[in-house]
This record gives sequence, C-alpha cells and structure tokens, in this order.
Amino acid sequence: MLKMNELIQKSDTPKSTILYYVKEGLLPEPDKPKPNLYLYEEKCVQIIEFIKYLQINFNSSIAQIKALFSHPSFDMNNPYETLFKTLELIMGANFTRIYSIDELAGEFKISKDEISKLVEDGFLMPRDGVFTGKEREILSIIVNSSKSELGIIKAYVNLAQQLSKDEVALTIDSLKNSTKGTNETLKHLFDILLIVKPYILNMHTLNTYKKETK
Repeated sequence: MLKMNELIQKSDTPKSTILYYVKEGLLPEPDKPKPNLYLYEEKCVQIIEFIKYLQINFNSSIAQIKALFSHPSFDMNNPYETLFKTLELIMGANFTRIYSIDELAGEFKISKDEISKLVEDGFLMPRDGVFTGKEREILSIIVNSSKSELGIIKAYVNLAQQLSKDEVALTIDSLKNSTKGTNETLKHLFDILLIVKPYILNMHTLNTYKKETK
C-alpha cells in the first residue's frame, strides 16, 4: 500500500489530479486504517500511467476513459489488451455530434456523390457509415485545399493504405511469436504506431523544410 505522497512521487502526478481520478471512479477508494491516513493500492501507479497514455496518445476525455474502464471485458491487469479490442470506444468518441451526408453536402456546397467518392477513395472514413465531427473537420480541410495540397493528402492516403497492411501483419506476427505476453506486446506495438510513427514522419518533414528554406 502507498501513502498519498508516495503515490504522488511514483506516478509523477499531483495530489489534486489523483483525488479527481478517485472522485471520477478511475482509481479505487483508498483504505483508511486510521484518521488522516489514506493508503492506496500499488496498482494505482499502473492505472495512472494508463490514463496518461490514453490522454496523450489518443486525446481521450475522462468520459471516454470511464467508458473503457466500465466495459465488461476491461481488465486492468491487461489494459492494452482490452484497449486493442475496444478501440472504437476511444477513437473518435470525442466527436458526439452526428452529421448526415445531406448536411455536409449543404454546408460545404459539394454533392453527396463527391462526399461518397471521398469515402470510397479513403479520404474520409466514417465509422459504420456515421459522419462525426472528425469527418466534418477533415472534409472542411479537403474542400479548402489547392490541387497541390490535395496531392499531398492523396499521398497520405496511399501511404496509410500500404502502412496499414504492414502494421496489421506486424501485429499478427508479433502476437503470434511474442515471448513477453499479449499485454506487454500490444503496449510496445501501440508505442510504435502512436509515438514512433508520427515522430519519424513529422521530424523528417521539419528537417527537410529547414534544409529547403535555408
């Protein structure tokens, strides 16, 4: 068991945040063996680390994290395994407003066929055919892009389509041949996809821009 100051130090998290997590039901209530002594389970450190991971890498809200934690299959001993199986709870759930294709076509002065074509070509990816605020945000960028800018976006689509195949193959192979256990293996794969990939792509762009604008 950990005292509050020990939990603060081990999790590198302020007291106010820890108390907020307890209030929201993300952390278990502490034991109170005597007045003014609150003891927290050791697993609270891992729970806080997982909450931070979701907030940083998925931009998850507290509501989303609570939904994940309350999912029937959620297992805090294997959080990344659960996350892998319930990604829909995290990805895109911030965008609760739903748009019809007619609304989007009217707002951006384009035809429904043009929107359908963007979906078909992989520029827009509504989940189960549902357009959220994220699809609206992407569509707004696309319709305001020049021909050359659209070329770059198309290159992103092509790259993503190829990378996705490689990433899925890597995931299947890693899970099949892992000696670490499913949860640890998936955590490492998430690190590659969510941390290493954007770092490499963005830093190459930044460094090339610096060279070209000297």
